[in-house]
Amino acid sequence: MQKSYIWSLPTRVFHALFVLFILLAFLSADEDRWLNYHAIIGYAVLILLVFRAFWGIIGPKYSLFKDFPMGKQNIKEFLNNVFEDHQKYIGHNPLASYVMIAMLVVAFLTVITGILAFGIQEGKGILSSWNSPFFKEMELFKGIHEFFSTLFIVLIVTHISGVLSDRLLHKKHETLNSIITGYKVTNENESIKLNIFQKIFAFFMFIIFIGFFAFNIYKPNNILVSSINKTVDYQTQNEVFITECASCHTLYPTQSFA
Repeated sequence: MQKSYIWSLPTRVFHALFVLFILLAFLSADEDRWLNYHAIIGYAVLILLVFRAFWGIIGPKYSLFKDFPMGKQNIKEFLNNVFEDHQKYIGHNPLASYVMIAMLVVAFLTVITGILAFGIQEGKGILSSWNSPFFKEMELFKGIHEFFSTLFIVLIVTHISGVLSDRLLHKKHETLNSIITGYKVTNENESIKLNIFQKIFAFFMFIIFIGFFAFNIYKPNNILVSSINKTVDYQTQNEVFITECASCHTLYPTQSFA
């Protein structure tokens, strides 16, 4: 038995950032005053998903989608030998492969429906021009977004359950530790190594990710979160009321009574 380098640094950084920003997305989802931050977090998750999609095509072995052991026969063989000590699958096992693909797809659909709800129903973001009172009243896209969010939670629980089960059944392989250290205990040397193209791509995507946040800090009211509804300063528009009547009466915008 020896330790093999299975998960590259870009893969591990993606995993850590993905976990962090998914957590932030759920924490920021319940407060209207955090809606813009929630949207920015969603765009950040989208960047991570774009990276993972390309990484699944041009990345190293075990991170490639074609390396995922899909298919009924693989699942059957895995379940029949799940309690055995021998480890056939170095990267993702068949069940983990399906859960991983499902998580990436559902995460993408959650972000896209979030962008639609943000624009069509809230009048904010890149789709703010699609704002429609009809859909706003129905809360259609918000409901779809929440459905995919709930489904994603189910997949997270499934993923964690699988990791804990592997920890219980195959502790010596150090699968759980491998996503932090990159190393997994294998029978033979199965180590991967990044080529220069993979390193450049990973670095390029990391710069885009950092640049995205720099842009939002420099220009917080940008096209990604700006609203088509302009803020109205009713006090400025009604100076006479403020100076002569406001001591006894409260100023309300007329649409509040619609």
